[in-house]
Amino acid sequence: MGLREDIDVLDAKVARLKVEYEQYFLRVIKREPLPLREEIDRMVLLYSNQNITNTSLKFRFNSIISRYNSYKQYWTRVLRAIEDGTYWRKAEGGFEGAAAMPVKEPVGAPVREGSPAARHTPDGEISDVYTKYIEARKACNEPIDGISYDMIARTIEQHRQKIESQYKTKDLELKVYIKDNKARLAISPRKK
Repeated sequence: MGLREDIDVLDAKVARLKVEYEQYFLRVIKREPLPLREEIDRMVLLYSNQNITNTSLKFRFNSIISRYNSYKQYWTRVLRAIEDGTYWRKAEGGFEGAAAMPVKEPVGAPVREGSPAARHTPDGEISDVYTKYIEARKACNEPIDGISYDMIARTIEQHRQKIESQYKTKDLELKVYIKDNKARLAISPRKK
């Protein structure tokens, strides 16, 4: 087999390994796909030590390797979360980021007097942004579990402080918009 065919095989194996890891995380398969991962590691080591003179093949090989390395970091992070018991599988009613966003208060909870949102925003501004953000996420079919009013208020306050110090203004505008079929929240200085 030539180098081009070997790189095609490596690309296909990386794609297959990605699918097998997702199946493992969803408990479709019971064992981590270590044999395939070791086989890919051997192929990577073999071709990393060879001098690839064809520029397009070298670029393709390096892009496959960088994609594989980012997958490995993600898999390691998820495996660690599974071991710690903080990973929520999608099949169990959670979503990928669910472990990072614990629900502390019910959705739509009012702002408490001492909360960051109560200190710096006009009454109702955070409430309007929160409502628009939840509606935008629903419109984009994004999960809303784990997104509490206080979480949005804290996020806005953190970014508000950064923007205020960066632009030396307290006149800021909060916007909710949809980009690439994802709901976004933006804080920017108000244009005069």
